[in-house]
Amino acid sequence: MNEEEFLIEMKNFFENIDKLRLDLEEQIRETELARNDLLHELELAKLDGVRMMKVAKTLKEVLLERRKYKDELAKIMILKELTDKYNNRLITGDIIKTLKELKDLKKKNAERKYKARRIENLKCVEEKKW
Repeated sequence: MNEEEFLIEMKNFFENIDKLRLDLEEQIRETELARNDLLHELELAKLDGVRMMKVAKTLKEVLLERRKYKDELAKIMILKELTDKYNNRLITGDIIKTLKELKDLKKKNAERKYKARRIENLKCVEEKKW
C-alpha cells in the first residue's frame, strides 16, 4: 500500500466510522427482535419435542449472530474514541489537501525539466525550439 492508498483508507475510516456504528446497532436490534420472537414461541406455543428443538437451535444461531455484531460494535466503539478526539471534518480536509499535494508533486516530478546554465548539448536538457 502506497502513501496515497493509505491516506484514502484513513479518510474513509474517519468518514465512515459513524455509519458503521449505526449499521451494527441496527443489526443488533434486528437480531434482538428475532430472539424475542423465538422466546415468545417457546413461551406461548404448544410445541412438541422436535419443534422445540428446532426453535432452540434457531435461537442459538440468532444469539451467536447477535454476539458477533456486539463484538464488532465493541471494537468500533474503541476506534470511535480515537476519531472523536479529532474533528472529522478537519482531519479529512487535511487528508484531502495532502492527497492533492502528493498528486501535484507526482505530476511535477513526471514533468521535471532542466535548463542548462553553462554546459551545452546535455541529454537531460530540453531541446530549444527556435
